Amino acid sequence: MALLMWPMLGMADPLVFSSGIKGGGYWSAAKRLQIVAADMGLEVQVEESEGSLQNLSRLLDNEDPTSLVLAQADALQYYLDEHVGLSDSIAILENIGQECVFILTGVNSVIKTAADLQQDKGHTLAISSPNSGIAVTYTYMTTLVPKLAATSVLYTDTGAAMNGLLSADSGEVDAVMLVHRPKEYSPEVDRALRNPDQFRFVEVADKRFAGKLPNGEAVYQSLELAIPVPDSEERRVVSTICVKGMLVANKDKLFPGQRDTLGKLLNFRWMEVYATER
Repeated sequence: MALLMWPMLGMADPLVFSSGIKGGGYWSAAKRLQIVAADMGLEVQVEESEGSLQNLSRLLDNEDPTSLVLAQADALQYYLDEHVGLSDSIAILENIGQECVFILTGVNSVIKTAADLQQDKGHTLAISSPNSGIAVTYTYMTTLVPKLAATSVLYTDTGAAMNGLLSADSGEVDAVMLVHRPKEYSPEVDRALRNPDQFRFVEVADKRFAGKLPNGEAVYQSLELAIPVPDSEERRVVSTICVKGMLVANKDKLFPGQRDTLGKLLNFRWMEVYATER
């Protein structure tokens, strides 16, 4: 019954956009879209959220006014796998760039590739928070490659956990995982780039990561990243998988006037919202 109410909304009603943590990348992209939309006569109300899963929960809740969200591709597929039958309401409108998996370990670690994380060796992987997009990514990776569950996850301060990677027996974890845009420099990735004698990037590759989204696109893309070392002309090659960030709508909640204006924004002014990295 609630679903039938959404088409009655007019252009005077704001389009509710659930983004991400205030000040973060998703929040900033949503605020830029809000400004461009306002210039086109469409009011957008940006809501803060904990991330992709909360965004998708709001988007697909018939009692919630959220009709537009940002979400990682793997989070979207994970959510749809857990909530069968909701994919027909989803419209993937645009990509907002790639976020890549970075798994770091000590240079003397036995962990060199994702295959090593599948061995029943009692390995532990550090992830910052169970509510993070990083946690969603690793959970979804595990659904595609079940043997990854052989490596347990410890939710902890990943910066502090890096110190324990320097010795085979001094830390609580054996590797640290981050997910962010390839040209971003988290403190952990920055430290690994600057200290190749201490840290190694784990190769993340497995054909089973090639899952598909409802629109047929691959969830993950395997890439060879040549990442510049800060304050240096050197580059380090990292073999990993990357996931797209996406602008997603619930097409059943959008008023026709909102759809038309949003379509024009995407076709003619999207670069004002999100400029693709080169």
